[in-house]
Amino acid sequence: MRFIKTIPFLFLVMAMVLVSAPGFTQDKGEKVVTFSGLIQAVPKDVSFIVINEAKVLVTGAMIVSDTGSTLSMSDLKPKLYVTVEAVKRADGFLAKKVTVNSSLKIPKGLKSAL
Repeated sequence: MRFIKTIPFLFLVMAMVLVSAPGFTQDKGEKVVTFSGLIQAVPKDVSFIVINEAKVLVTGAMIVSDTGSTLSMSDLKPKLYVTVEAVKRADGFLAKKVTVNSSLKIPKGLKSAL
């Protein structure tokens, strides 16, 4: 009789160990990466932009100028120098924040390319 009472207790302890053990959990932490570059392309639907040959989804991202003013997605144009804070995804990057930099912050090597 005592054996039958301990089985549910052991099952409960085993379930708690498996659920709480860090070796059995998945890491869903998103690592934010920051990179800069010129916008190479902006499709007509403006859901993503191409920077340094990388597709960056900008839907839902905060878009600001380097002076702090809020911009819209229609303000993103090719050859603008931007800094992007994004999360890496399988099909590109998901932008969290896009900062449009003024001409003073563009690196000298890129100014000649414009």
